[in-house]
Amino acid sequence: MILYRVTVLSFRYCFSNKKSLDTVHTMSVLVTLVVLLSCSIGHIRSDGSCNKLYDSFSQHLASKTPYRYVANYNAEPIHFEGCNASKIWLVQRHGTRTPGKELTEFVKNRLPQIQQDIVKNLDKSKLCNKDEIKAWSSHKELDDLKRLTKEGEDELLAIAERMQLRFPNLLNQPFENTNFLFRFTGTQRTNVSAKQFATGIFGHHEVKKVVFDDPLPKDPLLRFYKVCQKWKNDVKKSPTASIEYQKFIENQLTNETLNSISTRLGLDYTLTFNDVKSMYIYCGFETAWEKNKVSPWCSIFDKSDLELFEYSEDLKHYLIDGYTYQLTYKQACVLLKNAIEHFDNKDLNSKNGIFYFTHSGTILKMFGVLGLFKDENELKHDNYIEMKNRQWRTSKIDAFASNLAFVLYECNKNQSKILTLHQERIIHLKGCDDILCSYDKFKELYQNELQNCDFNEMCNID
Repeated sequence: MILYRVTVLSFRYCFSNKKSLDTVHTMSVLVTLVVLLSCSIGHIRSDGSCNKLYDSFSQHLASKTPYRYVANYNAEPIHFEGCNASKIWLVQRHGTRTPGKELTEFVKNRLPQIQQDIVKNLDKSKLCNKDEIKAWSSHKELDDLKRLTKEGEDELLAIAERMQLRFPNLLNQPFENTNFLFRFTGTQRTNVSAKQFATGIFGHHEVKKVVFDDPLPKDPLLRFYKVCQKWKNDVKKSPTASIEYQKFIENQLTNETLNSISTRLGLDYTLTFNDVKSMYIYCGFETAWEKNKVSPWCSIFDKSDLELFEYSEDLKHYLIDGYTYQLTYKQACVLLKNAIEHFDNKDLNSKNGIFYFTHSGTILKMFGVLGLFKDENELKHDNYIEMKNRQWRTSKIDAFASNLAFVLYECNKNQSKILTLHQERIIHLKGCDDILCSYDKFKELYQNELQNCDFNEMCNID
Protein backbone atom coordinates (compact mmCIF):
# COMPACT_ATOMS: atom_id res chain seq x y z
CA MET A 1 0.00 0.00 0.00
CA ILE A 2 2.81 2.43 0.88
CA LEU A 3 4.63 1.58 -2.36
CA TYR A 4 1.42 2.12 -4.33
CA ARG A 5 0.81 5.55 -2.80
CA VAL A 6 4.41 6.69 -3.37
CA THR A 7 4.24 5.54 -7.00
CA VAL A 8 0.96 7.35 -7.64
CA LEU A 9 2.23 10.56 -6.04
CA SER A 10 5.44 10.36 -8.05
CA PHE A 11 3.53 10.05 -11.34
CA ARG A 12 1.19 12.90 -10.43
CA TYR A 13 4.12 15.12 -9.49
CA CYS A 14 6.26 14.49 -12.56
CA PHE A 15 3.47 14.90 -15.09
CA SER A 16 2.19 18.10 -13.49
CA ASN A 17 5.62 19.75 -13.44
CA LYS A 18 6.34 21.84 -16.52
CA LYS A 19 10.09 21.53 -15.94
CA SER A 20 10.07 17.74 -15.52
CA LEU A 21 11.97 15.48 -17.85
CA ASP A 22 10.42 14.25 -21.11
CA THR A 23 7.85 11.47 -20.73
CA VAL A 24 10.06 8.54 -21.72
CA HIS A 25 12.89 9.55 -19.42
CA THR A 26 10.46 10.30 -16.62
CA MET A 27 8.92 6.84 -16.91
CA SER A 28 12.39 5.31 -16.78
CA VAL A 29 13.30 7.26 -13.67
CA LEU A 30 10.04 6.32 -11.95
CA VAL A 31 10.39 2.63 -12.76
CA THR A 32 13.90 2.71 -11.32
CA LEU A 33 12.62 4.52 -8.23
CA VAL A 34 9.87 1.96 -7.71
CA VAL A 35 12.27 -0.95 -8.05
CA LEU A 36 14.75 0.58 -5.63
CA LEU A 37 12.02 1.47 -3.17
CA SER A 38 10.59 -2.02 -3.41
CA CYS A 39 13.98 -3.57 -2.75
CA SER A 40 14.60 -1.18 0.12
CA ILE A 41 11.28 -1.94 1.76
CA GLY A 42 11.78 -5.66 1.20
CA HIS A 43 15.18 -5.48 2.87
CA ILE A 44 13.87 -3.51 5.82
CA ARG A 45 10.83 -5.69 6.42
CA SER A 46 12.29 -9.09 5.50
CA ASP A 47 12.81 -10.20 9.10
CA GLY A 48 9.84 -8.35 10.57
CA SER A 49 11.90 -5.73 12.35
CA CYS A 50 15.44 -5.02 13.42
CA ASN A 51 15.55 -4.43 17.18
CA LYS A 52 12.05 -2.99 16.72
CA LEU A 53 13.83 -0.21 14.80
CA TYR A 54 12.15 -0.03 11.44
CA ASP A 55 8.69 0.49 12.86
CA SER A 56 9.47 4.13 13.61
CA PHE A 57 13.18 4.95 13.35
CA SER A 58 12.57 7.74 10.81
CA GLN A 59 10.46 9.64 13.35
CA HIS A 60 13.24 10.00 15.91
CA LEU A 61 16.35 11.37 14.17
CA ALA A 62 16.04 14.89 15.66
CA SER A 63 17.55 17.78 13.68
CA LYS A 64 19.40 15.37 11.36
CA THR A 65 16.14 13.94 10.03
CA PRO A 66 16.09 13.74 6.22
CA TYR A 67 13.51 16.13 4.80
CA ARG A 68 11.91 13.32 2.80
CA TYR A 69 10.46 12.01 6.08
CA VAL A 70 8.57 15.25 6.83
CA ALA A 71 7.93 16.71 3.37
CA ASN A 72 4.42 17.39 2.08
CA TYR A 73 4.22 15.81 -1.37
CA ASN A 74 0.72 17.11 -2.05
CA ALA A 75 1.43 19.95 -4.45
CA GLU A 76 -2.16 20.75 -5.41
CA PRO A 77 -2.78 24.50 -5.94
CA ILE A 78 -3.83 26.28 -2.75
CA HIS A 79 -6.83 28.42 -3.59
CA PHE A 80 -9.31 30.38 -1.49
CA GLU A 81 -12.49 31.67 -3.09
CA GLY A 82 -12.38 35.42 -3.67
CA CYS A 83 -8.67 35.66 -2.81
CA ASN A 84 -5.45 35.86 -4.80
CA ALA A 85 -1.95 35.18 -3.48
CA SER A 86 0.06 38.37 -3.93
CA LYS A 87 3.28 37.97 -1.90
CA ILE A 88 5.34 35.26 -0.25
CA TRP A 89 8.00 35.41 2.48
CA LEU A 90 9.96 32.27 3.29
CA VAL A 91 12.74 31.38 5.71
CA GLN A 92 14.40 28.09 4.85
CA ARG A 93 16.98 25.90 6.57
CA HIS A 94 19.69 24.55 4.28
CA GLY A 95 19.34 20.98 3.03
CA THR A 96 21.16 17.85 4.15
CA ARG A 97 24.82 18.53 4.87
CA THR A 98 27.95 16.77 6.01
CA PRO A 99 28.95 16.80 9.72
CA GLY A 100 31.19 19.29 11.43
CA LYS A 101 34.71 18.73 12.69
CA GLU A 102 33.91 17.04 16.02
CA LEU A 103 31.62 14.35 14.61
CA THR A 104 33.86 13.81 11.60
CA GLU A 105 36.82 13.11 13.86
CA PHE A 106 34.69 10.69 15.88
CA VAL A 107 33.59 8.81 12.75
CA LYS A 108 37.10 8.61 11.33
CA ASN A 109 38.91 7.73 14.57
CA ARG A 110 36.72 6.48 17.41
CA LEU A 111 33.92 4.73 15.50
CA PRO A 112 36.27 2.28 13.71
CA GLN A 113 37.64 1.30 17.13
CA ILE A 114 34.13 0.59 18.39
CA GLN A 115 33.43 -1.33 15.18
CA GLN A 116 36.51 -3.52 15.78
CA ASP A 117 35.37 -4.24 19.33
CA ILE A 118 31.93 -5.24 18.06
CA VAL A 119 33.38 -7.50 15.36
CA LYS A 120 35.59 -9.24 17.93
CA ASN A 121 32.49 -10.07 19.96
CA LEU A 122 29.94 -10.77 17.24
CA ASP A 123 29.05 -14.12 18.82
CA LYS A 124 27.99 -12.29 21.99
CA SER A 125 26.10 -9.45 20.26
CA LYS A 126 22.36 -9.30 19.65
CA LEU A 127 22.57 -7.35 16.41
CA CYS A 128 20.29 -8.10 13.50
CA ASN A 129 22.66 -6.72 10.85
CA LYS A 130 26.05 -8.07 11.86
CA ASP A 131 27.31 -8.31 8.28
CA GLU A 132 26.49 -4.64 7.58
CA ILE A 133 28.28 -3.47 10.72
CA LYS A 134 31.27 -5.63 9.84
CA ALA A 135 31.43 -4.28 6.27
CA TRP A 136 30.89 -0.62 7.20
CA SER A 137 33.54 1.97 6.34
CA SER A 138 33.41 5.75 6.70
CA HIS A 139 31.51 7.58 3.99
CA LYS A 140 33.05 9.70 1.26
CA GLU A 141 30.74 12.56 2.33
CA LEU A 142 33.04 13.13 5.31
CA ASP A 143 35.73 14.67 3.12
CA ASP A 144 34.20 18.17 3.30
CA LEU A 145 32.94 19.70 6.54
CA LYS A 146 29.39 21.09 6.72
CA ARG A 147 28.82 21.11 2.99
CA LEU A 148 25.52 20.61 1.24
CA THR A 149 25.23 17.09 -0.20
CA LYS A 150 23.59 15.94 -3.43
CA GLU A 151 20.55 14.92 -1.40
CA GLY A 152 20.48 18.42 0.09
CA GLU A 153 20.46 19.92 -3.40
CA ASP A 154 17.58 17.66 -4.41
CA GLU A 155 15.60 18.63 -1.31
CA LEU A 156 15.70 22.35 -2.09
CA LEU A 157 14.96 21.88 -5.78
CA ALA A 158 11.91 19.75 -5.02
CA ILE A 159 10.57 22.10 -2.33
CA ALA A 160 10.68 25.02 -4.77
CA GLU A 161 9.00 23.02 -7.53
CA ARG A 162 6.17 22.02 -5.21
CA MET A 163 5.77 25.59 -3.95
CA GLN A 164 5.47 26.76 -7.54
CA LEU A 165 2.73 24.22 -8.18
CA ARG A 166 0.85 25.34 -5.05
CA PHE A 167 1.05 29.05 -5.94
CA PRO A 168 1.18 29.10 -9.77
CA ASN A 169 0.01 32.69 -10.21
CA LEU A 170 2.54 33.98 -7.70
CA LEU A 171 5.62 31.92 -8.55
CA ASN A 172 5.12 30.97 -12.19
CA GLN A 173 6.53 34.12 -13.73
CA PRO A 174 9.79 35.06 -15.45
CA PHE A 175 12.55 36.30 -13.19
CA GLU A 176 13.14 40.00 -12.68
CA ASN A 177 15.30 41.43 -9.91
CA THR A 178 12.40 43.69 -8.99
CA ASN A 179 10.16 40.67 -8.37
CA PHE A 180 12.17 38.38 -6.12
CA LEU A 181 14.90 38.52 -3.50
CA PHE A 182 17.19 35.63 -2.55
CA ARG A 183 19.50 36.00 0.45
CA PHE A 184 21.71 33.47 2.22
CA THR A 185 24.34 33.38 4.94
CA GLY A 186 28.07 33.17 4.32
CA THR A 187 28.18 29.37 4.10
CA GLN A 188 28.40 26.95 1.19
CA ARG A 189 25.33 25.02 2.38
CA THR A 190 22.98 28.03 2.34
CA ASN A 191 24.56 29.44 -0.83
CA VAL A 192 23.91 26.26 -2.82
CA SER A 193 20.52 25.79 -1.16
CA ALA A 194 19.43 29.23 -2.39
CA LYS A 195 20.59 28.53 -5.92
CA GLN A 196 18.91 25.14 -6.03
CA PHE A 197 15.68 26.68 -4.76
CA ALA A 198 15.87 29.40 -7.41
CA THR A 199 16.42 26.72 -10.05
CA GLY A 200 13.29 24.95 -8.85
CA ILE A 201 11.29 28.16 -9.26
CA PHE A 202 12.66 29.43 -12.57
CA GLY A 203 14.21 26.40 -14.29
CA HIS A 204 17.81 25.71 -15.29
CA HIS A 205 17.83 28.25 -18.11
CA GLU A 206 16.01 31.18 -16.50
CA VAL A 207 17.90 30.87 -13.20
CA LYS A 208 21.03 32.19 -14.90
CA LYS A 209 19.44 35.63 -14.78
CA VAL A 210 19.07 35.61 -11.00
CA VAL A 211 21.37 37.98 -9.16
CA PHE A 212 22.54 36.71 -5.78
CA ASP A 213 24.06 39.35 -3.53
CA ASP A 214 27.24 38.52 -1.65
CA PRO A 215 26.45 37.29 1.88
CA LEU A 216 27.30 39.31 4.97
CA PRO A 217 30.06 37.91 7.25
CA LYS A 218 27.67 37.95 10.23
CA ASP A 219 24.18 38.54 8.92
CA PRO A 220 22.18 40.51 11.54
CA LEU A 221 18.92 39.34 9.97
CA LEU A 222 19.45 35.72 8.94
CA ARG A 223 21.71 34.81 11.86
CA PHE A 224 20.83 37.51 14.35
CA TYR A 225 21.89 35.42 17.35
CA LYS A 226 25.49 35.46 16.12
CA VAL A 227 25.61 39.21 16.81
CA CYS A 228 23.54 39.17 20.02
CA GLN A 229 26.34 39.32 22.57
CA LYS A 230 24.04 39.13 25.58
CA TRP A 231 22.44 35.90 24.31
CA LYS A 232 25.87 34.41 23.56
CA ASN A 233 27.05 35.18 27.10
CA ASP A 234 23.88 34.47 29.08
CA VAL A 235 22.58 31.46 27.13
CA LYS A 236 24.83 29.93 24.50
CA LYS A 237 28.02 29.90 26.60
CA SER A 238 26.42 29.89 30.04
CA PRO A 239 27.00 26.78 32.20
CA THR A 240 23.62 27.47 33.82
CA ALA A 241 21.81 26.96 30.52
CA SER A 242 23.18 23.44 30.15
CA ILE A 243 22.45 22.17 33.67
CA GLU A 244 19.19 20.45 32.70
CA TYR A 245 20.87 18.73 29.76
CA GLN A 246 23.79 17.59 31.91
CA LYS A 247 21.42 16.17 34.52
CA PHE A 248 19.55 14.26 31.84
CA ILE A 249 22.63 12.58 30.39
CA GLU A 250 23.75 11.57 33.88
CA ASN A 251 20.43 10.18 35.13
CA GLN A 252 19.65 6.54 35.83
CA LEU A 253 17.54 5.95 32.72
CA THR A 254 20.29 7.22 30.44
CA ASN A 255 22.90 5.04 32.16
CA GLU A 256 20.64 2.01 31.86
CA THR A 257 20.23 2.75 28.17
CA LEU A 258 24.01 2.95 27.66
CA ASN A 259 24.42 -0.41 29.45
CA SER A 260 21.68 -1.98 27.34
CA ILE A 261 23.17 -0.79 24.04
CA SER A 262 26.69 -1.89 25.04
CA THR A 263 25.36 -5.35 25.93
CA ARG A 264 23.45 -5.58 22.64
CA LEU A 265 26.71 -4.84 20.83
CA GLY A 266 28.46 -7.63 22.72
CA LEU A 267 30.96 -5.26 24.32
CA ASP A 268 32.69 -6.07 27.61
CA TYR A 269 32.63 -2.39 28.59
CA THR A 270 30.02 0.36 28.68
CA LEU A 271 30.15 3.03 26.00
CA THR A 272 30.11 6.64 27.12
CA PHE A 273 27.17 8.94 26.45
CA ASN A 274 29.27 10.93 23.96
CA ASP A 275 30.15 7.75 22.07
CA VAL A 276 26.57 6.58 21.74
CA LYS A 277 25.17 10.05 21.10
CA SER A 278 27.69 10.48 18.26
CA MET A 279 26.63 7.14 16.80
CA TYR A 280 23.00 8.24 17.01
CA ILE A 281 23.73 11.56 15.26
CA TYR A 282 25.78 9.82 12.59
CA CYS A 283 22.95 7.35 12.01
CA GLY A 284 20.84 10.35 10.99
CA PHE A 285 23.52 11.86 8.78
CA GLU A 286 24.35 8.66 6.93
CA THR A 287 20.67 7.87 6.40
CA ALA A 288 20.02 11.37 5.09
CA TRP A 289 22.70 11.20 2.40
CA GLU A 290 21.03 8.55 0.25
CA LYS A 291 17.32 8.22 -0.49
CA ASN A 292 17.06 4.45 -0.31
CA LYS A 293 19.59 3.62 2.36
CA VAL A 294 19.42 3.34 6.13
CA SER A 295 22.71 3.65 8.00
CA PRO A 296 23.69 0.33 9.62
CA TRP A 297 24.43 2.28 12.79
CA CYS A 298 20.73 3.07 13.19
CA SER A 299 20.06 -0.60 13.88
CA ILE A 300 22.05 -0.65 17.11
CA PHE A 301 19.16 1.29 18.67
CA ASP A 302 15.72 0.02 19.54
CA LYS A 303 12.74 2.34 19.68
CA SER A 304 13.17 3.31 23.33
CA ASP A 305 16.85 4.14 22.72
CA LEU A 306 15.97 6.38 19.79
CA GLU A 307 13.30 8.16 21.80
CA LEU A 308 15.73 8.84 24.62
CA PHE A 309 18.45 10.28 22.40
CA GLU A 310 15.87 12.25 20.45
CA TYR A 311 14.71 13.79 23.73
CA SER A 312 18.30 14.66 24.64
CA GLU A 313 18.52 16.63 21.38
CA ASP A 314 15.11 18.23 21.88
CA LEU A 315 16.10 19.26 25.40
CA LYS A 316 19.41 20.72 24.22
CA HIS A 317 17.71 22.81 21.53
CA TYR A 318 14.90 23.80 23.89
CA LEU A 319 17.43 25.22 26.33
CA ILE A 320 19.53 27.03 23.73
CA ASP A 321 17.09 27.79 20.88
CA GLY A 322 13.67 27.44 22.46
CA TYR A 323 11.46 28.73 25.24
CA THR A 324 13.69 28.47 28.33
CA TYR A 325 15.06 32.03 28.01
CA GLN A 326 12.94 34.87 26.66
CA LEU A 327 15.90 36.58 25.01
CA THR A 328 16.45 33.50 22.85
CA TYR A 329 13.23 33.92 20.91
CA LYS A 330 12.54 37.62 21.45
CA GLN A 331 15.59 38.52 19.34
CA ALA A 332 13.89 36.78 16.39
CA CYS A 333 11.54 39.76 16.23
CA VAL A 334 13.92 41.27 13.65
CA LEU A 335 12.95 38.53 11.21
CA LEU A 336 9.23 38.80 11.95
CA LYS A 337 9.46 42.56 11.54
CA ASN A 338 11.09 42.03 8.15
CA ALA A 339 8.16 39.89 7.02
CA ILE A 340 5.64 42.53 8.15
CA GLU A 341 7.55 45.26 6.33
CA HIS A 342 7.52 43.14 3.20
CA PHE A 343 3.75 42.71 3.31
CA ASP A 344 3.08 46.31 4.31
CA ASN A 345 5.00 47.63 1.32
CA LYS A 346 2.33 48.56 -1.22
CA ASP A 347 4.76 50.07 -3.71
CA LEU A 348 4.11 48.79 -7.21
CA ASN A 349 7.80 47.92 -7.46
CA SER A 350 7.86 45.94 -4.21
CA LYS A 351 8.96 42.35 -4.46
CA ASN A 352 6.51 39.48 -4.85
CA GLY A 353 8.74 37.01 -3.08
CA ILE A 354 11.47 37.08 -0.45
CA PHE A 355 13.39 33.87 0.19
CA TYR A 356 15.92 33.55 3.02
CA PHE A 357 18.30 30.59 3.43
CA THR A 358 19.68 30.09 6.87
CA HIS A 359 20.21 27.62 9.72
CA SER A 360 18.48 25.55 12.39
CA GLY A 361 19.13 28.15 15.10
CA THR A 362 17.22 30.80 13.15
CA ILE A 363 14.26 28.57 12.35
CA LEU A 364 13.81 27.40 15.95
CA LYS A 365 14.00 30.90 17.41
CA MET A 366 11.47 32.06 14.83
CA PHE A 367 9.06 29.43 16.12
CA GLY A 368 9.55 30.90 19.58
CA VAL A 369 8.65 34.45 18.65
CA LEU A 370 5.53 33.12 16.89
CA GLY A 371 4.57 30.90 19.83
CA LEU A 372 4.62 27.75 17.70
CA PHE A 373 5.17 24.22 19.06
CA LYS A 374 5.03 25.45 22.63
CA ASP A 375 4.11 22.86 25.24
CA GLU A 376 2.23 23.62 28.44
CA ASN A 377 5.17 22.30 30.47
CA GLU A 378 8.84 23.03 29.94
CA LEU A 379 11.22 20.29 28.84
CA LYS A 380 13.38 19.27 31.79
CA HIS A 381 15.74 16.51 32.79
CA ASP A 382 13.18 14.74 34.95
CA ASN A 383 9.95 14.88 32.90
CA TYR A 384 10.99 12.83 29.89
CA ILE A 385 8.14 10.35 30.29
CA GLU A 386 5.53 13.09 30.79
CA MET A 387 6.72 14.85 27.60
CA LYS A 388 6.32 11.84 25.30
CA ASN A 389 3.68 13.67 23.25
CA ARG A 390 5.46 17.02 23.20
CA GLN A 391 5.06 19.51 20.37
CA TRP A 392 8.72 20.58 20.60
CA ARG A 393 10.06 17.62 18.63
CA THR A 394 12.98 18.51 16.39
CA SER A 395 12.45 15.39 14.27
CA LYS A 396 9.23 17.01 13.05
CA ILE A 397 9.89 20.74 13.27
CA ASP A 398 13.62 21.04 12.55
CA ALA A 399 14.59 18.39 9.99
CA PHE A 400 17.13 19.23 7.31
CA ALA A 401 15.59 21.77 4.87
CA SER A 402 12.86 22.79 7.36
CA ASN A 403 10.94 25.85 6.27
CA LEU A 404 8.42 28.44 7.38
CA ALA A 405 6.46 30.57 4.94
CA PHE A 406 3.88 33.34 5.02
CA VAL A 407 1.71 34.03 1.96
CA LEU A 408 -0.27 37.26 1.69
CA TYR A 409 -3.65 37.05 -0.01
CA GLU A 410 -5.65 39.99 -1.31
CA CYS A 411 -9.33 39.18 -0.99
CA ASN A 412 -12.71 40.67 -1.83
CA LYS A 413 -13.84 43.78 0.07
CA ASN A 414 -10.20 44.98 0.26
CA GLN A 415 -9.31 42.38 2.86
CA SER A 416 -5.73 41.18 3.28
CA LYS A 417 -5.11 37.75 4.79
CA ILE A 418 -2.13 35.62 5.76
CA LEU A 419 -1.55 31.92 5.22
CA THR A 420 1.17 30.20 7.26
CA LEU A 421 2.99 27.05 6.16
CA HIS A 422 5.50 24.88 7.99
CA GLN A 423 7.23 22.02 6.16
CA GLU A 424 4.96 23.00 3.22
CA ARG A 425 1.84 22.27 5.28
CA ILE A 426 -0.78 24.83 6.25
CA ILE A 427 -0.77 25.48 10.00
CA HIS A 428 -3.25 27.38 12.15
CA LEU A 429 -1.80 30.22 14.19
CA LYS A 430 -3.20 30.35 17.70
CA GLY A 431 -5.39 33.42 18.02
CA CYS A 432 -6.51 33.45 14.39
CA ASP A 433 -10.12 32.59 13.60
CA ASP A 434 -9.20 30.54 10.55
CA ILE A 435 -6.18 29.13 8.74
CA LEU A 436 -6.43 32.12 6.41
CA CYS A 437 -5.84 34.75 9.08
CA SER A 438 -6.85 38.38 8.81
CA TYR A 439 -3.65 40.34 8.21
CA ASP A 440 -4.73 42.94 10.76
CA LYS A 441 -5.33 40.17 13.28
CA PHE A 442 -1.93 38.67 12.46
CA LYS A 443 -0.19 41.95 13.24
CA GLU A 444 -2.28 42.38 16.38
CA LEU A 445 -1.19 38.93 17.64
CA TYR A 446 2.47 39.94 17.49
CA GLN A 447 2.07 43.62 18.28
CA ASN A 448 4.04 43.34 21.51
CA GLU A 449 6.96 41.56 19.83
CA LEU A 450 7.05 44.13 17.04
CA GLN A 451 6.76 47.21 19.25
CA ASN A 452 9.49 45.99 21.60
CA CYS A 453 11.96 44.99 18.94
CA ASP A 454 15.00 47.08 19.84
CA PHE A 455 17.68 44.55 18.98
CA ASN A 456 20.59 46.63 20.22
CA GLU A 457 18.93 47.28 23.55
CA MET A 458 18.09 43.63 24.22
CA CYS A 459 21.40 42.24 22.97
CA ASN A 460 24.03 44.71 24.17
CA ILE A 461 25.87 44.06 27.40
CA ASP A 462 25.91 46.92 29.90
